[in-house]
Amino acid sequence: MVTRHLTSERLVLTVATVVVVGVLAVATWSLVFTSTGTADQLQVDADVTQRYAAIDGVSATQTTTITRNGTVASRTTYDATLQPGTPKKRLELVDATTRRYDLRVSNGPTLWLYDRDRANATRLSLSGSEADRGERLQRLFATLDMATATETRSVEPLPVVPRAGARPAAPAGPMTVSYRGTASVDGRDAYVVHLAPEADAAYEQTLWVDTERFFPVKKRTAWTAGGERTVVTTTYTNVSYDTGVSADAFTPEFPAGTTVTVPETPETLTYESVSALEAAAEMRVPDPDIPPSYELQAATRTEGQIRGVGLRYANRTSLLTVAKYDRPAAGAEGNAGVTIDGRPAQVSRDLTPSVSWSCERYRYTVRGEGVSTDRLVAVGQSIGCPVGE
Repeated sequence: MVTRHLTSERLVLTVATVVVVGVLAVATWSLVFTSTGTADQLQVDADVTQRYAAIDGVSATQTTTITRNGTVASRTTYDATLQPGTPKKRLELVDATTRRYDLRVSNGPTLWLYDRDRANATRLSLSGSEADRGERLQRLFATLDMATATETRSVEPLPVVPRAGARPAAPAGPMTVSYRGTASVDGRDAYVVHLAPEADAAYEQTLWVDTERFFPVKKRTAWTAGGERTVVTTTYTNVSYDTGVSADAFTPEFPAGTTVTVPETPETLTYESVSALEAAAEMRVPDPDIPPSYELQAATRTEGQIRGVGLRYANRTSLLTVAKYDRPAAGAEGNAGVTIDGRPAQVSRDLTPSVSWSCERYRYTVRGEGVSTDRLVAVGQSIGCPVGE
């Protein structure tokens, strides 16, 4: 069985990055959490998913601030119309310190970005969804409800909307989740929840969740990469629930004379087995040595300006992906003294570690979540540069 879809990424990404992400588009951001007990143990009796999904529309002012090494890099304010439990969203620009689209509208499968000054609207097809946010919140509070910290649970941080830069890499390894009492956000009581890796302070996220409706009225995500500390804080003020949003709110209308552009995006097909991918792909599919605890989750083929194949493996606590595409990085220098088949390898030891190297015709990347860099290097060395590549 082959699943066909179009994968669209942010316009700020390079073509090569788009394809790498497209090849790995089926990957999920899943982490292992342990609960830390506090003097005031949180107990939530409500069905968080139901409360969140039952909100019939949200109207609010959304403000996102980004700081880098303590200096404000940008601040953007929108009039926001949201439909919780769905990816539907309408953001009308109020104010921004840097240039922003005047209107951002998503109805789920499609995102429109409107620039009034240029009389241009860009239409993107989206493969992702935020419809599972209520379930993520449910798992988060279920973890906090645990009486002890002896059991681990699979819970994810909430995604971060990228602004004027890249979104953070997913943390690798176990994380702790702790309850920090309640606080007021624009007059609304909110549970304060903190998430952070057990062994590394490079990443952390704090959520302020409405105690009645379980809508995250504030979110602060901070991470360090390349010696730079980035903090993204999104706050919702003037919040009104159950506004009964019309479907028309998520169907944009543009002034006469507006040009609508559709960027070319790679097409990604998903296969149920490696053999099915091998039968369909023109290039040789990598044959990595994967630890026996991992199982294949998906095999993908991407077609477009750049062609590639990808493999995704997972076990109970971690994720490992392999990507190959037809754009070798000529003259790329290695680091950390790592080579693969005599070729210099680029090793990233950030929150999502990766190992990349180029052969004659292809570029390879092995990436992991909850996987050590040494393991990724070993997998990369098992692939090497096959003869003719």
